[in-house]
Amino acid sequence: MHKIGKNKIGLAVDGIEELMERLEQAGGKAEQAAEKCLKESAKIIAPKLHQDMKKHHRSGKTEAAIIDNPDVEWEGTTASIKIGFDIDNGGLASVFLMYGTPRMQKDQKLYRDIYGSAVKKEIKEKQEEIMQREIAEAMRG
Repeated sequence: MHKIGKNKIGLAVDGIEELMERLEQAGGKAEQAAEKCLKESAKIIAPKLHQDMKKHHRSGKTEAAIIDNPDVEWEGTTASIKIGFDIDNGGLASVFLMYGTPRMQKDQKLYRDIYGSAVKKEIKEKQEEIMQREIAEAMRG
């Protein structure tokens, strides 16, 4: 997965430049397709986190910090989306849960929900599916 920065991801599709070009040539909107890909990526991660946070429920603050409906952020021609926990708004405990402390075992499942190879593969497949669908729809007119 193309990691853009701290708790952000970008498009993970192989050959994204060529796909975007094909989409534009077919009359589609590359920016809208990129945003769909990223929003669907976030929808893969958030439910997994909600499910796996149930066993850690105390105050509910950390679970409330899960980023559910993030906005796509553009910096020039690069799009990204926030994933995981909003550290500044109650999500700091997620760091201790995912990485552990001297007194607390890490929760590898939470870590994998965001950074694991299985979720990266799932996101990549979803993004490729969306891009192919967008190209097909644009070609149909």
